[in-house]
Amino acid sequence: MTTRISIIDDNESILTSLSLEFQSHGYSTITFACPQAALEHHAKQPADVYIIDMRMPKLTGFEFYSRLCDTLKKDRVPALFLTGVDNLEESALKNTTIGDYVLKPFSFNILLVRMEKVLSYFKRKEENKTYKIGNLLMMEDKILCTWFGKEIELTKTEFDLLSQLARRPRVAFTRDQLLDVCYGDNYNVTDRNIDSHIKRLRKKFRKANPEIKFNRIKTHYGTGYAWTPQSVAV
Repeated sequence: MTTRISIIDDNESILTSLSLEFQSHGYSTITFACPQAALEHHAKQPADVYIIDMRMPKLTGFEFYSRLCDTLKKDRVPALFLTGVDNLEESALKNTTIGDYVLKPFSFNILLVRMEKVLSYFKRKEENKTYKIGNLLMMEDKILCTWFGKEIELTKTEFDLLSQLARRPRVAFTRDQLLDVCYGDNYNVTDRNIDSHIKRLRKKFRKANPEIKFNRIKTHYGTGYAWTPQSVAV
């Protein structure tokens, strides 16, 4: 299957030239001068990798990336940033978990190599269904996790819920957002189903390792829940 590249830049000439170059190397491309239009399109048709200009009138590259992750309900997506700035802020790097960036002006060959590097990295991540978040180890293929080395068996719904929270620590998800992750378009559930799952998750973690106080799933009253790497009261 042909790799799909989305290019988001307010400069039409850059969009045209990059699109033609990538197509000549066997890639499929789609271009957007308007970042909002790109978000609306990719909500239904995600790309395999995104090339994003940092300086756009309506949204910065970082803002676009953050909204794209929210739209796709992912903690990160394969992205390469085009920037004239050579010292990206450390906090922004942490927030977006950028794979790589290219300084303007650049040669297409450098851009191609960087893009393929980012894509390769994310493909390896997709193939690896085990990921570690602090003392939490999650095994997607087995729908299983370990907490400080102790195995905890989860239902598929519990696993999806825990994964959504733990992979984006400190982000408070509403019950509606978590319902969408766990149940999709199934309308025969309510937000109280999420409360029940959270209660069972906490119980399973505490039972698996009673000597370690488990308080990583924080309740945001009136909103929903968040995973916190810090020890806080729930």
